[in-house]
Amino acid sequence: MKAIPLVMIGCLFMASCSSDWDDHYDESSITLANGSEVTIFNGSVTDYIKSASDLTKVNELFNRNDIFAETRSDGQYTFIVCADDLYDESKINDEATFAEQSVANMSINPSKLVDGWNINMRSGKSVWVYDGGKRLDDCNIIKAVKADNGYVYYVDGMLPVRQSAYELLMSLGDEYSRFKELVTNYNYEYFDRENSLPIGVTDDGRVIYDSVKVTKNTLMDRYDSDGTPTWNMRSESYTTTMFIPNNTLIDKAINSAMDSIPLWLNRQATDDDRAKFEEWIVKACFSDKRLEVADVSSSAPDFKCVEGYQESIDETSDLTTYKNLEGAWWRPSVQTVDTSNPVTLSNGMAYYCTNLKIPNHVVIYRVKSRFYELWNNMTASQQSQYFRWENWVAPMVINDCQGQFDLIASGSTTTTNAQWPSIFYHELCAIPSEEAMAEGLPCSVEYDGLTWNEDEQKIYECHLPAGEYYLRMGFKHSLLYSLSIAFNDTWLVEDMNMHATGSNYHFDRGAASAVPHYGEEFGIAYPEGFDVDYWQKQNEKAIAYDTDGYTVGVVTLPHSGNFRIRVTSNDMASIYKAALDSGTVLNRDKNNVNQLMMYHWCLRPTHNNY
Repeated sequence: MKAIPLVMIGCLFMASCSSDWDDHYDESSITLANGSEVTIFNGSVTDYIKSASDLTKVNELFNRNDIFAETRSDGQYTFIVCADDLYDESKINDEATFAEQSVANMSINPSKLVDGWNINMRSGKSVWVYDGGKRLDDCNIIKAVKADNGYVYYVDGMLPVRQSAYELLMSLGDEYSRFKELVTNYNYEYFDRENSLPIGVTDDGRVIYDSVKVTKNTLMDRYDSDGTPTWNMRSESYTTTMFIPNNTLIDKAINSAMDSIPLWLNRQATDDDRAKFEEWIVKACFSDKRLEVADVSSSAPDFKCVEGYQESIDETSDLTTYKNLEGAWWRPSVQTVDTSNPVTLSNGMAYYCTNLKIPNHVVIYRVKSRFYELWNNMTASQQSQYFRWENWVAPMVINDCQGQFDLIASGSTTTTNAQWPSIFYHELCAIPSEEAMAEGLPCSVEYDGLTWNEDEQKIYECHLPAGEYYLRMGFKHSLLYSLSIAFNDTWLVEDMNMHATGSNYHFDRGAASAVPHYGEEFGIAYPEGFDVDYWQKQNEKAIAYDTDGYTVGVVTLPHSGNFRIRVTSNDMASIYKAALDSGTVLNRDKNNVNQLMMYHWCLRPTHNNY
């Protein structure tokens, strides 16, 4: 044996002025995390293992599986071994894989053994570092040897060969068949031209390839904006945490969400709704981070699951584009998992779900009403019941306060879009009463949450789940008065100048102030399923199509049910009277910006509405 205790290193260093030794031993740390010394061996890692009397079984294993044949003296390696007295063949399922799991083609200094760090082994799988560098996977580090070309770490047991996330997914039994099916439904094989070998040419000049097919997942593979891969569930090179719901939990979650749609959205649930819920389950059940038990326990904070860009390949035009996708929100207090039975993976963690729920903000997406549709389709009795006017009189709908929005691609000869209908800008308007003008009284209207179902030609009262929402509204632009807006009994804005910069509340077209669009916490969003990136390439105005409108504020429904919105102006009556006194003709048309001119309201649940 040529092992030299660490305490002798100082003497050796003093005895040699050779720069070769500095190159040979340039390490920032020379002790293990448990405080024990690292032994120095003058020779290669292969020489050490072959000569160590306590590693005969490991030595035989490595020889049988050609590990040493692929270990060069000029390479850098890390071996993880256990001594003969701890070696247990009964724990080896696949000898070749176990042997490759014991060696990494890199030299790992003890200082690099940091919690949460993983070592990529020759098997393609990872070994994770725990307990401040004292443990590799389930095994404690009990000894380390520094050789010329790497390290040998002794551990107190057989290093487990873990399944990857994808291997575990594909091995799940019948009880989890729904989850496995939902995920793999998005898999497809794609011809990898770059890695396929040309083997000939057809008579008409087409190249024949020895084709290489690669599997991609159209929903879950992630990239950066330039198309560089950043994560996929199939690769051991990426960290993954997987949540595993059984068939019963999936069906219960989807059925509950489907049953909520008639109550919350006043329509029947559709196959498209079911597909959306199934897609959400897949998106929510994968994280690109290694989440420990504390991260997923019921008291842990919400977190986003895997985010990034999604690849879209048009094989007809050979065009590849990338679209940014928001991660699904996971709430550990709702989406509960069995924290007593975590599964350690070669590339992360997995947890079996004990409860699964489609969040409210996924079921609802948004609820939006235009006042002119409500007012025009109500009876006089309903108008007085649902709209309660104070000092505003003569309510009426004024049509065409701005030109309609037809979503047509630039240069197209078509005049209609069947999928995305024309948007009209009619306004519900009112003027101050004579008494209000004479005495300068505030004018106010309070209305209940109502929706208009175009297909059924029917008015519905809203019944929304308790929780947090963005309230967004729109009016005619450049109104000359100020407004205050309350949700139920909470004032959100008071005496807001509606004339400033044309007003942020410009119908539902967006804002005069710079506001981020969809994808931002307080952004302006679009109808469900509307691809603004696609449509903006067809028509630059598409960014303003049927948006939520500008945010009045974040509101909370304390109990499930309906709500009230109040709009008040403290100065309109005075402004209106002053205009009349000056001789201005105030007709009941779109040009009379002295009158109340309301377009829409919209409630979109925040991600906190779970």
